Amino acid sequence: MQEKDPLRLSAQESKSADGQELSREITSSEKIAEGAVLHTENSDTSDVGGEKLTAAQEDAVLSDKEKKEGAYSEDDLKKRRRRNMISFIVSLLIIGCVVYLLFELSNTLEQGDSATFYDLLDGMNWWYLLIAVGLFIIMYAADTLKYTLLGKSYGHKLGIAKDMKVALIGKYYEAITPFATGGQPMQIYYFYKNGMSGSKSTSITMVKYAVQMLAVTVVAAIVMGLGVGKLGMIENEITRNTILICGWVGFGINAFIPVFVTFIVFCPRAVSWVISLFVRLLYKIKIIKNADKLETKIRQWVDDFAVFSQFVYKKPLTFLLLFVLCLFEPIIQFIIPYFVLVAMCGTEVMGLEGGALLFSVMVLSMYATYAAAFIPTPGNSGAVESVFMLAFTVVAESVLFWYVIVWRFLLYYIYVFLGVGMNVYDLVGNFRRERKRRMKAQEKQ
Repeated sequence: MQEKDPLRLSAQESKSADGQELSREITSSEKIAEGAVLHTENSDTSDVGGEKLTAAQEDAVLSDKEKKEGAYSEDDLKKRRRRNMISFIVSLLIIGCVVYLLFELSNTLEQGDSATFYDLLDGMNWWYLLIAVGLFIIMYAADTLKYTLLGKSYGHKLGIAKDMKVALIGKYYEAITPFATGGQPMQIYYFYKNGMSGSKSTSITMVKYAVQMLAVTVVAAIVMGLGVGKLGMIENEITRNTILICGWVGFGINAFIPVFVTFIVFCPRAVSWVISLFVRLLYKIKIIKNADKLETKIRQWVDDFAVFSQFVYKKPLTFLLLFVLCLFEPIIQFIIPYFVLVAMCGTEVMGLEGGALLFSVMVLSMYATYAAAFIPTPGNSGAVESVFMLAFTVVAESVLFWYVIVWRFLLYYIYVFLGVGMNVYDLVGNFRRERKRRMKAQEKQ
């Protein structure tokens, strides 16, 4: 029988160890909190028919079930890879256009007084830039440790090198696909190819995504709420108000999932009631024709996060440690622009220095990033650089173009280049292994 890859497995398609479906039998989100939905991914043993199974036996049972369920075929995987290749080519074209347009925009904003590359190198404080690079390495290391922690929690350790690759796979495919939708499916596929069951692969990516979104939302709410007055550094009133409004709209869009998941975990009855009310309302005003079908789809989507609910209740200490690791990314992501700025402009900018300048840069960076969050280009390319440039026009002055380019490189472009290197390395490795296999086959003949 041809082996199938489980990229289409979701939390509602995975089955619990006693053979019952996780989510298709769920009739209300209340059952999630009550524990009726059991994603029994235990690092030690599981109960099946009253008997204890080891983790390896459980994986074998789940794997056998997964092969009988819907999964991506080789043709589907080829289509996905083809789409990712197209996204990569489009991303490169967008990056090229963005760099050119940013150069023109910076010249316009600075009225032709932009610093040359040689001027930049002459005035650069390389120690601060080195700190920015070091922070990126710490952020990537923390992202790797998330998968190490989750792998250990689910009883399937890949090793630090493969955990690093999982982290890079996620960042690379998120960077080249609109709304960062490409990372998780490719991570699930990589997990599965390294011997992890489809249910565990899905659980790890789902839990990591939910906790990461929660951490990002908490940090953004605090910084944007406390620092709204810092937007006064943007001189143009129209630009300032646009970034303020769009920033909070982008925040609301990104905060929807963690807030919704929190309600699922702690207020399941309220979620169930709201879903029913929402569907009935749409049906009565004749926006939808089949209320039952829509409600089923919504509940299945809600049930995707049953894995997260069980993770929080069963492993609270692991959840807290994962949450702390997830805090590294949003905090470092908005500290890096500060060190890039002082590396190019000095430690005092607009009369601010030290902690005051650091917080101001974090606020401007966060508002600029969220203001472009709903633009459907890969990595929000084009939009986020333009908004960032408008936000820092007065702050960065003549080095504005180089400031935006270096900032964007450390937080986005670098993942694209590293991802390309990873794929080339894998391609060469696969070619060599295939050549060795053919040579051994010929020797045997």
